[in-house]
Amino acid sequence: MKKAINITMASMIILFVWAFTSKPTEQDPFTTGEKLEYRVHYGMVDAAKITMTIDTGIKSINGQNTIRIMGDGRTLSGYDWFFKVRDHYETFIDTHTNLPVKYIRNVQEGGYTDIEHASFDHRNSKIYSSKGIYKSGGPSFQDVLSAIYYLRSQNLKQMKKGDKIKVQFYLDKKIYESEVTIGGREVIKTALGKFNTIILKPNVVVDRVFPNKDALTIWATDDANLIPLRIKTDLMVGSIKADITKISGNKNALTSKIN
Repeated sequence: MKKAINITMASMIILFVWAFTSKPTEQDPFTTGEKLEYRVHYGMVDAAKITMTIDTGIKSINGQNTIRIMGDGRTLSGYDWFFKVRDHYETFIDTHTNLPVKYIRNVQEGGYTDIEHASFDHRNSKIYSSKGIYKSGGPSFQDVLSAIYYLRSQNLKQMKKGDKIKVQFYLDKKIYESEVTIGGREVIKTALGKFNTIILKPNVVVDRVFPNKDALTIWATDDANLIPLRIKTDLMVGSIKADITKISGNKNALTSKIN
């Protein structure tokens, strides 16, 4: 039961599931110092928070210039008694290719703890993890954290409702493939005001968490930033929604915001 409603982990996967191979935008959508904060609701209950931060400065890894991105998910103190979660992810993205070079996953969920370090060999389509060596289905794969930033660097403006894109990403010793459908445009109201948004509907794996492959919907700012504002999904038990609560350090003006 508790694993089935691990709202923080489910929300992290929701946030990280959307990346695909289309043409990049001419304008960079993010920069170092950006920070996004979310509140996660399980039904009517505030249950967790998620923070996604791009570190300041450029990090050199094996001669490659990278930016370090961190994703943290944690249950609120009022929910810790039921199922305490402290999840931390890091990815180091090559500034030239927008592909991940290094990946760190450190999760604490109830009584379960798991730590993984991985490096990526895109030329040979391999992942060298502390858990083993794995083969991807192609050279341009992502991890679950780099995926969202890779998506944000793509030109969604050229896509229309019904367009579909395939995605490949690595998580916990496995390579996953999904399909993302453009669901159109919509105005939504958030804690930060009203925004014009692009709707994305990724297929998810039907399991003990997700009841059907169309359970997930994402709303992202319809501007040069492509910041995810809301993520909503139905679960086997209840539903969850992650809503943006704070945006800081964004590179481009939030022109999608309606004054």
